[in-house]
Amino acid sequence: MTRIVDVATRIVEDDGLEKLTMRRLAAELGVTPMAFYAHVPTKGRLQELIADRYLADLDLAESTRRWDARLLKIFVSFRDHMLEHPILAQVLTTQTVDVAATHRMADTVLGILRGQGFSDRESVEMFAILANFAVGWAVGQQARADDSPDRVEELSAATEYPHLSALAPQYVKWPQSKAFERGLRHLLTAYG
Repeated sequence: MTRIVDVATRIVEDDGLEKLTMRRLAAELGVTPMAFYAHVPTKGRLQELIADRYLADLDLAESTRRWDARLLKIFVSFRDHMLEHPILAQVLTTQTVDVAATHRMADTVLGILRGQGFSDRESVEMFAILANFAVGWAVGQQARADDSPDRVEELSAATEYPHLSALAPQYVKWPQSKAFERGLRHLLTAYG
């Protein structure tokens, strides 16, 4: 199984998720596609295993920090993992990822929230909001990674959008880490 995930991970890192096919994977492993279907029955499952690999080292360690500071650390780390491995955010936005790493993360966060006195419903709701905020932010940050100076000029000249035009340099540069952390703090404060 490890070798299958190793080769699949290399393919997606080198050529992108869309180039990962069971046929190509089989060829690179030197086997027929049917040879590994018992281990990995679908491409979706293979993508889950790649996500599991990327999230395996997510720092969920207990600390003496306050509950909100600990959640901030977890979700900043989660966002950073998605920025480091763009395929991770792509997989997380297209399918359910039902693997040990996501279970560990959910269990840790739910435990922190329940330990803080949040109801079961509030805990699950808050986990979903924080996780989706982090995924959405990572996707947005990746999409804007290639913004060019030409875009500032284009938006600055767009007189039909006076506010966007006036703020074009800041809008294109788009605040990243500090704004993400501020957004997380606001979400945590709203519930806390």
